[in-house]
Amino acid sequence: MGKLAKLKNKIFSVTAAVVVALSFTSGFFGFSSAEPSQDDFKAMAEEIVVLVNEARTAEGLKPLYMVPYLCDVANVRVRESIFSFSHNRPNGESFITALDDSLVPYSKAAENLAAGSYTAEETFNQWKNSPNHWRSIMNPDYTHIGVAVSYDMNSEYKYYWEQFFVATDVALNDQTIPERYKTVPKSSGDINGDAEIDTFDLITINKYLADDTAYLNDLQVESADMLDDNVITSADAMMLKKYILGEYKTLPITMEMLLGS
Repeated sequence: MGKLAKLKNKIFSVTAAVVVALSFTSGFFGFSSAEPSQDDFKAMAEEIVVLVNEARTAEGLKPLYMVPYLCDVANVRVRESIFSFSHNRPNGESFITALDDSLVPYSKAAENLAAGSYTAEETFNQWKNSPNHWRSIMNPDYTHIGVAVSYDMNSEYKYYWEQFFVATDVALNDQTIPERYKTVPKSSGDINGDAEIDTFDLITINKYLADDTAYLNDLQVESADMLDDNVITSADAMMLKKYILGEYKTLPITMEMLLGS
């Protein structure tokens, strides 16, 4: 009864049952039959999230945070999908029961399953070409995602993939937004990570301030904090502009520098 009551109070969507590649590319048959490593699986999962967020950003949607716990949930589900390729678990329960809502207080949830393809890009295209699955990927309500990949050489499709989406209004532990190219600023003001502090950095911070879908990683945010006050505002953009124009010689700008100006 408790589980049923909880489910009735939640909103969750189930995408159309399955996306399965029934014909493989020639490259598949040349792929090693050895099981990929855990590092391989992690990289493949992160690539899926990068592709998802690039597609969402192109449509003006906010990127999804990748969460280790949701990836663990996705891993449970993807392993189950090898034996029961369904949105119901092997015991007959809905996929949503794999999620502990005391850890993730969600308002909406969905999953996408896929099988057969051995690359993230091919799998992503499977979902992209399926309207119901694509609807979950592009749903503006979702805020966080977990992804997992599994391989079983003795199974029908060998490779199995899972996306687990949730909508929540709280920050989740260790949430991150994977990047295709990791930007590492070399100093304060070097927001683009190209070892130069110039108008390109100014454009980046202004875009970040003007567009709530623009994203800076944690290192970029630290680099953009010109006043070293743990918030990014138009004042930081102004200080960066003054530095570029030569009015200040160092970054970040200290209170003493402001009072002396």
